[in-house]
Amino acid sequence: MRSHSLSRPLPALALLLLGPLAAARSAPERLQVAGTFTMTYSQINPVPIGDAPGHVLISNRATGTNRSSGRDAYMEHAKVANTEMADLAQGNGPHQGYTIFSSGRDSTVNKWSGKVRTILGPDKQPVTSFEGSWSKVRGTGHYAGVTGQGTYRGRMTGQNTYQVEWKGEIDLDEQTAAH
Repeated sequence: MRSHSLSRPLPALALLLLGPLAAARSAPERLQVAGTFTMTYSQINPVPIGDAPGHVLISNRATGTNRSSGRDAYMEHAKVANTEMADLAQGNGPHQGYTIFSSGRDSTVNKWSGKVRTILGPDKQPVTSFEGSWSKVRGTGHYAGVTGQGTYRGRMTGQNTYQVEWKGEIDLDEQTAAH
């Protein structure tokens, strides 16, 4: 009888001892990432709504290059393509879209959303800024199993150019982290 009662705690003890080791091996690798990209519009498609002065829906496409600035290097000099939709009244309102980073066979797709804000500057010219959050929805190559999230903020730097600073965390799955 005693041997039977001792055999029960042994598997539980083994699980207790081996459980943390197994969990440690399968935990994703978490990276602190950040960067800046400067973009130039290749398409701007405004559609006036007509219900109020300055109310417009806009779909845009822009391209540029990322510069990694985070603790962990990420997509340094990657090509960036951004596609967005905005619902603006006098230059203010929500915007959302997708940003694709690509470098060779590696790519990531990020979904983002936030707010655009336009004020008159000291020279009576509009000053437009924006901010929001992003999440990673899929990747290829080295980033096939990646997930992540973070924030962004940016500003218009010219009539057809803007700059974005972003930061966040990405988790590489076990298979991706092994590459």
